[in-house]
Amino acid sequence: MEFTGLIVRYRVDRPLTEEERAQQLKQKVRLNLEPRNQLSVIEMNSTYLESVDKWFAWKGAISAVAIISLVLVVWLLGGIGGLSLLEAAGLITGPSESTEGPGFLWAMGTVLMAICAALAWCSIWFLRRESFAYTHYPIRFNRKKRLVHIFGTDGKTLTVPWDDVFFTIGRVGAETEVRGHVLDPDKTTVRTSFVLSFVSVISAQDNDPRTTKFSDEDYVRSHWEFIRRYMEDGPQAVMGKIHSCMPVNGRRESAVAGARRIFANFAGGSLPLLFVVFPFCVVHSLFRVFAMRTSKIPQWPKEIEELCFVDPDDPFAIQGDKDGNVVAVFPGAARAAAVPTGASAHQ
Repeated sequence: MEFTGLIVRYRVDRPLTEEERAQQLKQKVRLNLEPRNQLSVIEMNSTYLESVDKWFAWKGAISAVAIISLVLVVWLLGGIGGLSLLEAAGLITGPSESTEGPGFLWAMGTVLMAICAALAWCSIWFLRRESFAYTHYPIRFNRKKRLVHIFGTDGKTLTVPWDDVFFTIGRVGAETEVRGHVLDPDKTTVRTSFVLSFVSVISAQDNDPRTTKFSDEDYVRSHWEFIRRYMEDGPQAVMGKIHSCMPVNGRRESAVAGARRIFANFAGGSLPLLFVVFPFCVVHSLFRVFAMRTSKIPQWPKEIEELCFVDPDDPFAIQGDKDGNVVAVFPGAARAAAVPTGASAHQ
């Protein structure tokens, strides 16, 4: 659960660090890892692959914390402050043993109300970073034009050449992600950054820049390899790795699909862990519905859609149905080319 880039911006207008240079991931260098899509794909075809953002997996968490905090702050501090002001005004009577004068009560009530207002403003600010925003922030990897289209958190889009992006491993606390840096012509200064869909903890050995053989548990680089192979080798190289598509292509996900995505974060966990997190996942799912229903569906500009034209009867054109099952956009062409679609596994 990592929200850098949504809550706090990535540092830009700075030189690349030595660690970033040491951890660079090169577009033409194949890693000996199994490609994993990590429930990131929205749709794919021979022209482009579109993925969700890194915050999508936990969408609803910020809204849950913000709304619960807002309710508690207003109820507790607002109630105490309001009672103090009413008592100071003589509209209600406090405990008979109370020795505080009206001046103290006015001061305490005013301070508590001010604190309540400040905390409420903070809660609303956090809430608006996730709800009343966009349902997701897609990234399109345009293989035919060799471009990357990024839908920003401000609703603006950015298009950059795939071959010019400086990809590297980045760390936030204990978690690791793949970042794409857009550099100045000097190839040193970072002007803007974006992140691939998957964030996870990897071992110290896999994190070591000197490592040349990565473990099978390095899912972060495995996800990079999924994107890289699509762009370099084509859709046939990763088609068999996609068993579900996120059902947000021009629509809001259903409550059931949202709940499945939340529970998928704990897939493979032990039964005791699943028992403990079950009620939290249920509550989280409810706030995810709120976040999705109050947010807009992202729309790519016309010029990007024109760059992403999909050939009719593309056998590799897939997307998700309302439940996230993979379906062929052109089923006849897919059958004729023996392209497997319609799987429903979740990995």
